Amino acid sequence: MTEEKKQALQNILEALIPYRDMAEWFLLILQEGWNDELKENLYENIIEEIKNINSKTQQENIKNALQKLKEKSEQTTKADEEDAEKMLDDFINNI
Repeated sequence: MTEEKKQALQNILEALIPYRDMAEWFLLILQEGWNDELKENLYENIIEEIKNINSKTQQENIKNALQKLKEKSEQTTKADEEDAEKMLDDFINNI
């Protein structure tokens, strides 16, 4: 399992904890380093389950939770980029 998939699955599971009882348990499995095949199957199954949710309310709740995670990730990335740029500028200015 790629690191990107693992991070995406972790974000999805964290967002699903309030809506799915097993999400927290799956998150524990994901954090273990011993079974990549199980993690890959878990990823595929969760994506399929999300697609098959019939309740419009649950679909919206999950969609909103995932959107918030995406926005938070983008903000963190932007802050990291700004910090890196500032460090580079400081380094250049000190030469």
